[in-house]
Amino acid sequence: MITDDYGRPVTSMRIQVNTTCNFKCFFCHMEGTGVHSEKMTPDEIERIVEIGHKMGVNKIKFTGGEPLLRNDIVDIVMRTRKHIDGDISMTTNGFMLPVYAEKLKAAGLDRVNISFHSLEREGFQFITGTDSMDKVIEGIKAAKKAHFDPIKLNFVVLKGVNEDQVQRLVNLSAILGVRVQFIEYETTKESINSEDFQRYHVDLNPIEREISKSAVEIKHNVLHNRPRYIVQTENGYADVEFVKPMMNSDFCSHCTRIRVTSTGLLKPCLMRSDNYTDILREIRKENSEEKLTNIYVKAVRSREPYWKESYEDSGKVLRTVQGYNGN
Repeated sequence: MITDDYGRPVTSMRIQVNTTCNFKCFFCHMEGTGVHSEKMTPDEIERIVEIGHKMGVNKIKFTGGEPLLRNDIVDIVMRTRKHIDGDISMTTNGFMLPVYAEKLKAAGLDRVNISFHSLEREGFQFITGTDSMDKVIEGIKAAKKAHFDPIKLNFVVLKGVNEDQVQRLVNLSAILGVRVQFIEYETTKESINSEDFQRYHVDLNPIEREISKSAVEIKHNVLHNRPRYIVQTENGYADVEFVKPMMNSDFCSHCTRIRVTSTGLLKPCLMRSDNYTDILREIRKENSEEKLTNIYVKAVRSREPYWKESYEDSGKVLRTVQGYNGN
């Protein structure tokens, strides 16, 4: 296992397998990349996974775009499982899970995050640009039938759009037996004053405080150092997390990810596009194992917390930013 210059180990890899999607969510960050027609082959993805695993990665998440638009996605998961005995997961909009859930589970996928940003059809259409809520609900049911565990619903909280649905989703998650992640709408430092961010961003701290009052147990998610609330509802117990990256150096200080774009670039941080390392080019040149490992190490060493106030070299501790949303 290797660490970056801030003492953070890199144990997980987030692989963007494509940039195309059948939904058009207006807030989608596209994993910090643009749209590209080029994409890695299953062989190339497997090679990058193999390199990462040799350097300490034992957790993989596949993203897009929409990963299930790749007709070779089952093969990609199967190849990944040959090298990774830890957690393999995928973020999907759920539309095609009725087709793929059983096949993905058999190939070695452990769990799924399903994007589900509204409980109301009109809001769902506004967010995704599609009338596909019923298909996504079918996808959630297919994931349950395939015995993915856990299944997480990703819900980006948006001012004036869905913020009034939080408690309803908590109740629904208890009925369905799935977890829910309430996610903060995020943007770069340069776009904090943008019209969209100011219009839709919601401070999740008051919502989290209210939900926590019903918690009968608080667990801990090591990634990003956040609590998980086991909440008593009228329908049983719900498992709830809040993902709050904005201006949150504690979030960054517990990040253990290296990212891979659909075009084979190692991307040290979601929010930055100025420090890519092109490992795919070197793989296609059939460079030596040593050369590829050195390229990977270079990318890890270039990781730097995006949200930070200062770094205390003596204790290797990132100070939490004060004065924004209580973080």
